[in-house]
Amino acid sequence: MAWDTRVWKQMFQELMREVKPWHRWALTPDRGLRPDVLKPGWMQYQQWTSARFQCSSCSRNWNSSQVLVLFHMHWSEEKSRGQVKMRVFTQGCKKCPQPLFEAPEFTQENTSRVLKNLVFQILKKCYRERFQLTEEVPVIKDISLEGSHDSDHCEACLQGFCAQPLQVMNLPQSWTPRVYSIYNVEEGVEPWPSRENDCSNVCQNHTCRNLSISCLSCVILIVIVIIVVKTTI
Repeated sequence: MAWDTRVWKQMFQELMREVKPWHRWALTPDRGLRPDVLKPGWMQYQQWTSARFQCSSCSRNWNSSQVLVLFHMHWSEEKSRGQVKMRVFTQGCKKCPQPLFEAPEFTQENTSRVLKNLVFQILKKCYRERFQLTEEVPVIKDISLEGSHDSDHCEACLQGFCAQPLQVMNLPQSWTPRVYSIYNVEEGVEPWPSRENDCSNVCQNHTCRNLSISCLSCVILIVIVIIVVKTTI
């Protein structure tokens, strides 16, 4: 399945309607998008995935498991409208002396995985919905590859954007935005307490413990005074 923006837009719209049917979201390609260069109010998500390439000069095919897909997201609560700008980084053929940078070909399954991950990030970052991880997210590798990444013919590497990911984290194929198969949603509740809260709780417990000890000491002291007074009388 070739890099077809219409397919990505349609699939993205279907996924967003599952979770936010009354809100309008648009996905548009942007070749000028750069990692970590964000306009005010925009947020970023980037995904390394696998795809196939074909050289337009010599027709050579090759696979890559390090194809960088970059997203910039913006949500306007006043207009109930969101925007996603997307850039897919290209690669060149290492056999040709002056290769052209070719767009990747994604499988439908892989397209679905990337977009489901994107929707999850939108819910988390734009809508600030709380998700508590209940089991480890599996690492998914679509293609079995041998050898190292060809950084000399990778557009993202040549522009200094392609850091070798230690682990590509994808949601499993069965995940859908409506049914959180591995996540529990807790709106308005922080699933993991912050360090400040932890420290506050510890301090409060410590203070209560000290007060209890002080009260006990006072009671013992009063009892001793009463006994001494009675014996002297």
